[in-house]
Amino acid sequence: MDLRSIGIAVLLGSISLTVFFYIWLKLLTRRAERDGTQEVINSYELLAGTNKQKWKRRLSLFFQDSYILLLRVPLIRRYVLRIRKRLQAIHAYDEHTMRRETIKIVFSTISIVCLVVIIFIFVNQDFTFIFMVLLAALVVNGMLIDTFVYRVEDRLLIQLACLLKDVRHNYHQHGMIEESIFDSAETSSNEAALHARKIHEVLTSNNPEEKLELYYESAPNRYLKGFAGMSFLVQEFGDKIVKEGSLYLNNLNKLTEEINLEILKGRKLNFLFKGLTAIAVIPILFTQPIESWASNQFPLMAAFYTSKMGFLTKLIIFGVVLGSYVLLKKMQDQQEGTYVAKLRRNPWEKQLLKIPGVVWIVDRLTPARRTGEHFKISRLLKDANAAYTIEWHYLHKLLLCLILCVGMLMSFSTMHYIAIHNVMTAPTNNTNLFGKMSVEELQNANQLTDFDTFIMKQVKGVKNDQLQDNVVTLVKQDETVSFNETLLNATTIRILSKIQKVNSEYLKWWELLISIALGWIGYQIPYWMLLFQKKIRAMDMQNETDQFLTIVAMLCEIDRMSVEVILEWMERFSNIFKEPLHKCVQNFESGAEQALEQVKLDAPFTPLVRIIERLQLSIARIPIKQAFDDLETERKFYFEQRKQSYEEMIESKAGWGKMIGFAPMYAVIFLYLVIPLIYMSFTQIGVYYEQINKL
Repeated sequence: MDLRSIGIAVLLGSISLTVFFYIWLKLLTRRAERDGTQEVINSYELLAGTNKQKWKRRLSLFFQDSYILLLRVPLIRRYVLRIRKRLQAIHAYDEHTMRRETIKIVFSTISIVCLVVIIFIFVNQDFTFIFMVLLAALVVNGMLIDTFVYRVEDRLLIQLACLLKDVRHNYHQHGMIEESIFDSAETSSNEAALHARKIHEVLTSNNPEEKLELYYESAPNRYLKGFAGMSFLVQEFGDKIVKEGSLYLNNLNKLTEEINLEILKGRKLNFLFKGLTAIAVIPILFTQPIESWASNQFPLMAAFYTSKMGFLTKLIIFGVVLGSYVLLKKMQDQQEGTYVAKLRRNPWEKQLLKIPGVVWIVDRLTPARRTGEHFKISRLLKDANAAYTIEWHYLHKLLLCLILCVGMLMSFSTMHYIAIHNVMTAPTNNTNLFGKMSVEELQNANQLTDFDTFIMKQVKGVKNDQLQDNVVTLVKQDETVSFNETLLNATTIRILSKIQKVNSEYLKWWELLISIALGWIGYQIPYWMLLFQKKIRAMDMQNETDQFLTIVAMLCEIDRMSVEVILEWMERFSNIFKEPLHKCVQNFESGAEQALEQVKLDAPFTPLVRIIERLQLSIARIPIKQAFDDLETERKFYFEQRKQSYEEMIESKAGWGKMIGFAPMYAVIFLYLVIPLIYMSFTQIGVYYEQINKL
């Protein structure tokens, strides 16, 4: 990076900071005037920040004004509302906090992405590199949003665990649930306190059941739903003493165990993956220094970096870096075990299928109804919980096939263009290995290149049997060459060799075959993704069934508990089995046995079927508590089994994470330096060996 680039970077940074602080001062001044304050905030007091509380208040005012200002910008408005929607469940009852957190995430993501993009562009001004960086910025931006939102969700979990401890302590003092929750809300952190006050409002309202249903719709996680529902049931039916003590406190302990398990899993993953993301991204910054050093020391390396193989190597390295970053973020994702289909209001698939030609092609690809293939794909879509039809599935396959196939063909065409451009413009050097050409040698080499290019353009389109004669005729027009037979032959051979290289740069059959093969892989990727989602969903099924056991263990001790209430709770906590359980609850009054049998048919998962069979016994034969008499032992076993599976998963992820995190570093060192240097060395040795044999 030269001084000019550094100066431009410093200038742009200075201008950005100046504009930022200017807008900040203007917003604060406008807010102060709107509130009736006569004095204008001076910039020194703003930047000095001597009063900590005043600084926080002004910073909060800046976030609020920024939120209003950004909502007026057309493009950024959708971006802000998208992040707000992600945070809406957590801060649903505090508009001020929700706006502040939204703007903090907006500023953080945009600043990080813009800063990284600017640094990469100043490090390497290559057009292909800039295009790939901008493409990667779109992917990284979405993952940064997920990271910041998950951080807020994790913070809420930690605060919720502390809230339950306070509720337990206050319940010991005066034995009243609503008072315990109210007192705990006064001492809890902001996010948890908001939900505690809302739950207290539900419990003390005139119609708590209706208020509770409304809260279930806005609660951000199942733990808050469980806490609110359990508090309502115990308040409604009364607390009782069980083997472990108070029923309410015992259920709070079970809920706290689930929360702590989730928190520990997140902390372990964050600790093991700490720094790996930076290690995966940083190596791309060293491509330009490596290229500059190798080009200065070994001239043939400069030819490699500007060749089509150099272009392909850059694509591979960029793909490795981007793939490593995405995989690391996905492996670190705390929500990887909760695949829930997302419903979209205006799906692009629906709009695309309105095009007549697209509909005709998709209809030909989709298997006919009442065939084995149609049933197989439909069943797979259902098992993977994919929120789209079989026609959309084949549309995804068609589009990905075309994108990869055409993208690979364009890459091959670009590589051929680079090779032809290098032949026409690269200096015609003397193939020295060490050192680099002097200014005079470089000037002579460029003159030879211009001479060769001129002749190549003159003989363009000439048939092969007349090509050599035409080249010799044109070369003889140069007086310095025409009287030297040796130089004439060398120049003719050199130009014919260049013409042969140019003529060999065309789309070959094996390149077309590779593009078709890559298109076929793209056509199969949506199907493979469904298989992967089905596997992940199978793991989710076991985890969700284990949580059902915890719910049943909490409910079966309550007097006058019914099977219908248990099913309603299972539906409320469910993600994977929500649809069959919802159907069961809707049809329960029409026939309990038939509704439960339908659940077993719609969700034939063995652990869930066992729970449903016990509920069937509880309808008319034996009490619920007797049907689940061994539930506590079974629940503890599955809880310990889940802890062990989490530990094994974390260890496995840690091992893969280290391999993936260091893969870009190995790719840069070996693909960009070691292997090209070895290849160029052997190539040059072969040239020297041929020259020695000619002596």
